[in-house]
Amino acid sequence: MSKYMIHLFTSNYFYLDKSLQEKIYKEFHVMVYPTIYFILQDHNLVEDIIQESFLRAIDKAPQLKETEKYEGWLKKLTRNVTLNYLQKHKRNRNELDSEITLTLRETAPAYEAGSTPLEKEVELKIMQEAINHYVNQLSPAYRQILAMKVVHNMSYKEMAEEMNVTEGVIRQRLYRAREAIRQMLLEEWDFLR
Repeated sequence: MSKYMIHLFTSNYFYLDKSLQEKIYKEFHVMVYPTIYFILQDHNLVEDIIQESFLRAIDKAPQLKETEKYEGWLKKLTRNVTLNYLQKHKRNRNELDSEITLTLRETAPAYEAGSTPLEKEVELKIMQEAINHYVNQLSPAYRQILAMKVVHNMSYKEMAEEMNVTEGVIRQRLYRAREAIRQMLLEEWDFLR
């Protein structure tokens, strides 16, 4: 850990010189960015997580007394903030719905006997990217209905009111959007048959 980062634990950050504050933040950023980006794959979101983690570190760091644990503590804090974010926003992260995720987990070839957890995760990631690609190929109406359901977590009633249609129409469009994605999966991923 650098001489600048030590100030985070030994001094009141807000009373430090502005240039020293910037150096501390930049070092923190460099230290945690790659790990968070690997998890989230979204630069803007990573920046938000880093800022929140840094603010928590400023608040809690003076309480930590074991200097040899500073760097590990910062990384763990940042990882926990990232995982907490993912838990809170789970439905917003590349999931169409629980049915598709369940189908992926049940049908991914890496889930055959003898596969490693890393292989499983890689296969799921590839399939999730494929699904995102398929969603982008859908008509704007289907993309909109999926976004309302998955990203904004709206009920059928709320979607129907916003689109000025019946709940039956919403259910039908959502089914058709999911079915279109399922068909694209079946065409490109032979093992799903």
